[in-house]
Amino acid sequence: MKVVLIGTGSMHNEYNSASFLIDDDIVIDMPNGMCKNLYRVGIDPSTINYVLLTHFHGDHYFDVPFYLLRKSKDNNKKCKIYLSKDGIKKCKKLLIYAFKNPAKDVLKTVKPSFIIDDKFKVNSYKVEKVLVDHGRQKPCYGYIFDSGKFKVGFSGDTTLCDNLKYMCEVCSCVFLDCMFIKGTNKHMGIDFLEELVNKYPKVKFYPVHMENDTREKLKELNLKNVFVCDDYTKIEIK
Repeated sequence: MKVVLIGTGSMHNEYNSASFLIDDDIVIDMPNGMCKNLYRVGIDPSTINYVLLTHFHGDHYFDVPFYLLRKSKDNNKKCKIYLSKDGIKKCKKLLIYAFKNPAKDVLKTVKPSFIIDDKFKVNSYKVEKVLVDHGRQKPCYGYIFDSGKFKVGFSGDTTLCDNLKYMCEVCSCVFLDCMFIKGTNKHMGIDFLEELVNKYPKVKFYPVHMENDTREKLKELNLKNVFVCDDYTKIEIK
């Protein structure tokens, strides 16, 4: 698996919002600016066939209209979007807000498949959607990718919760929210991350959605098996 950390920051700094590109064909979350960021790593958004959305805060799905519009102008119309049931209406409404006149034509041309299943297959990966705890924002999901040889987790926005611990139990590598130095009931913090590091010493942790002070503190602490990366970092998982 090849993972590009398209975004490692929160909404409130110069880093791109948390998002991932997998094998040049799959993205997890499509925040504001995602299509531009894909171009920056040499990927035309129209070549992306699979979009997995964790939840419906703007910094996780506001580029969906630009992605669909680009798809409508390309020969490759394959488009599968994995999301919560309520997210289907939100994606369609956002497309209308962004491009009122061409919205119906875009949907008619692309015909995106909206998939709400908890378990599904994307290319060679078996994927499990797991409910996480992001405070009042419900539902919010993480995803576990199973290659047959290894499992990789993507937490989405979450505080410390049972399903995040489950992700750490079954995965060898976890990309997870670590927004704050001190965790809250909405987001992970370094204190919660340290708890996971101590409990799951064999797991490699890649924090994202970081505020600037959190990023600097994590670099200073240099926790074992915690890798603090910048935007566009490429990671090979075998």
